[in-house]
Amino acid sequence: MDQGRTTAEPPHRAAHEMWLDPGPALPRRTWQRRTRVPVIVTTSIAMIVFAVIVGVAVIAGLLTTPVFTAKGGVVADCSTEVAAVPGGGTLARGAPVVLYDAAGGQVATTTLSVFLRADDGCRLTFEVSGVEYTDAGYVVTVGDADDRFSESISTAALQQGAVLRPLG
Repeated sequence: MDQGRTTAEPPHRAAHEMWLDPGPALPRRTWQRRTRVPVIVTTSIAMIVFAVIVGVAVIAGLLTTPVFTAKGGVVADCSTEVAAVPGGGTLARGAPVVLYDAAGGQVATTTLSVFLRADDGCRLTFEVSGVEYTDAGYVVTVGDADDRFSESISTAALQQGAVLRPLG
């Protein structure tokens, strides 16, 4: 006999099985037959309504592009209230500001409108709302055809108020 065996059952006994004793048939469950069709119809209608709601939500999400307010300023001379641009030109209040997306499409236009004096210097500022959000960033062009400069700016910087520094 094997001394390492630790089973509680003798080896000649089979595992205990649970079976119903033979007897009369169980009573019919008529409620299942009565409710089968209404349950199937109700479930099908609920699935269709859910699919329509999901479809509308997906389409609305695809068609709705988030927008934000782009803010920024051009570093300017505090005494003259103008900014020098490369090539010898200057920028003053009313100078056009154009935002382009990474693909080169024009996104928004505004002008330099407010002159701000601060401890860290002076700026001619701009603000434009309704700018379509993109992760690729923007190219901001300030000035007209003669006196113009451009700078690449991230979306986060435009949301917080980008400071543009023309090298002129």
